[in-house]
Amino acid sequence: KIGKSLDLSSIKIAEGLILPKSISSYLNLKSLTSAKGLVLPEIIGTLDLRSLESAEGLKLPERIGGYLYFDSLTSSEGLKLPKHVEGYLDLSRLTSAKGLILPESIGDGLYLNSLISIEGLVLPKKIGKSLYLASLTSAEGLVLPKSVGGYLALTNLTSAEGLVLPEYIGGDLYLNGLTSAKDLVLPQNVGGSWVYLYNLSTVEGLIIPDPLNYTIEMNGFLITPENVDEYRKNKSK
Repeated sequence: KIGKSLDLSSIKIAEGLILPKSISSYLNLKSLTSAKGLVLPEIIGTLDLRSLESAEGLKLPERIGGYLYFDSLTSSEGLKLPKHVEGYLDLSRLTSAKGLILPESIGDGLYLNSLISIEGLVLPKKIGKSLYLASLTSAEGLVLPKSVGGYLALTNLTSAEGLVLPEYIGGDLYLNGLTSAKDLVLPQNVGGSWVYLYNLSTVEGLIIPDPLNYTIEMNGFLITPENVDEYRKNKSK
């Protein structure tokens, strides 16, 4: 047992490595490129496997008490994730969700920045903080959680068709790539106070909640709680 952290950040091969059964804080294996021969502790706080190129043969505990880094994985083949990740889960280079089974709950953020298709994607029912899906161009078939505790980044979406946003977003909402507001229903609550629609050239089809409790920035002007009634009046004309 190690009560806090174990730094093995220079190790590239796990063959012959015998780890403790419990590491309460941080296990740093950030240079490991293969899971061959790796037997992980039953209890881990944060686990750093950011250079791992394949998950083949990797057995993870059912719960990670902190963050889980998989920054270099481009495929989920062989990856069996824990049921619960208390910190954030970084799968930022994963390009496909095929075969991916995500944890039931993630206490912090979920990074899926490079995902280009939602085929096979089932998101957790609860994400404690932010959700990054920055490379998706289509929301068709995308089922988002009812609540996202932090930011929601869908910066590359070009159309709102099929997009059902969470009822509550704790941070800001990024929809920078949208060029049309058709089918776009904005959430009732955005705790971060801002919705970004930088490239929206027309407000036609945009449905804004009443009352509005955040600011919408779009194409050089702002819709705020103070001027939203004027906006609605002008729109009706």
